Amino acid sequence: MPIQWIEHKGEKILLIDVANLKNDHVALNTHLKTLVNLLRTEPRNSVLAVADLRNTHLTNNSLMALMRNAPFAAPYFRKSALVIESNYARRILLDSFNMVIKRLPKRFTDLNAAKAWLVDDISQLPIDEETLKQKMPV
Repeated sequence: MPIQWIEHKGEKILLIDVANLKNDHVALNTHLKTLVNLLRTEPRNSVLAVADLRNTHLTNNSLMALMRNAPFAAPYFRKSALVIESNYARRILLDSFNMVIKRLPKRFTDLNAAKAWLVDDISQLPIDEETLKQKMPV
């Protein structure tokens, strides 16, 4: 699962690419821990992130790894998006994440649409005091 910073319209976005992931929950768990460690270097409520989950095969073990790590990653996201196929089973599955995180990522079927939404009107979003302090010059 490559995790990389990309730029879209002058804004930094964290791309979490798990497209075409097959039944490898051990690797997924390792990558999720890497993601959480990376996010801990960023201010809370500051990261624009998109996860590409197209053509993934999510087993029970994969879902458990996602649910275990989601509460540690979510506080760092200012806005987040998922790129995933639209179907009833996936919708139910993703809605279940509402039990472990406060804000569910917005869903898209197209990566470019997700990136455009992430950077649209970000200047209008509230920033918490901790993030504001970290962005202010000393």
